[in-house]
Amino acid sequence: MKNKIKLSDSDKRLLIIFLAIVIIACSYFFIFSKEMSKAEDLEASNTTDSATVQQMEQMEAGLPTVRKNIKNLKAKEKKIIGNYPSDMKTEKVIETLQAIEDDNEGDFHISEITFLMNNPIVTATDADTAGDGSTTDTSSDTTTSTESTETAESTEAAEDTTDDSAPASQPVSGYYASIGIKYTASYLGLKDMINYVNEFKDRTTITNFSAIYDSSTGGVTGEMTLNMYYLMNTGKDYVPPIFDYMQKGTDNIFGGTAD
Repeated sequence: MKNKIKLSDSDKRLLIIFLAIVIIACSYFFIFSKEMSKAEDLEASNTTDSATVQQMEQMEAGLPTVRKNIKNLKAKEKKIIGNYPSDMKTEKVIETLQAIEDDNEGDFHISEITFLMNNPIVTATDADTAGDGSTTDTSSDTTTSTESTETAESTEAAEDTTDDSAPASQPVSGYYASIGIKYTASYLGLKDMINYVNEFKDRTTITNFSAIYDSSTGGVTGEMTLNMYYLMNTGKDYVPPIFDYMQKGTDNIFGGTAD
């Protein structure tokens, strides 16, 4: 006959308490700890999101200032571009020099012009190989051109970039035309010419300058080099000059007076 184990009421209570502790421990390790881990992840995510929200709020608060700065920069860019033509051709150079003479009403006369076109602003080496040269003697109405195949190709390449079919994404590139002139002028006419260049609407500088006073005439003769700058691919169209009047021919090609 088997002996039955009898548990007292106190032992039963202890056993129930032990089982309750085991259940609570299992619940903690398998359920509660996982939920706590999720809560920690959520808290970390909330911290990151809060920082992001704060950053975006600061950006939103500064948005009016950013828009104002962008508007000001665009206005400055437009003003700068306005000081530079979209291209510079020999016809445009001649128009400018003619305007200089006309502005001085005969006190400044250009007797010879040398053209060195399409010089990149980037490097001096490129500038030495990217132009064409020609000489115009206005006193005899003759023009001498010294243009090589290489310079002609570089000129055509530069002019091709102004084609309307060119993509708008092309970068803005800067060039200048180096124009050498020989002149005769009065002292006042020379000063007026320099002032005209300084106030000219298109960006132009005098890079070389010489003047010799002629005591017999009271006039000044000399040479100077004008750099005329322009920007390509800015969206501006090249506007060719219109010459209202240009004297052609002569009554006597041998230089005398006509009968």
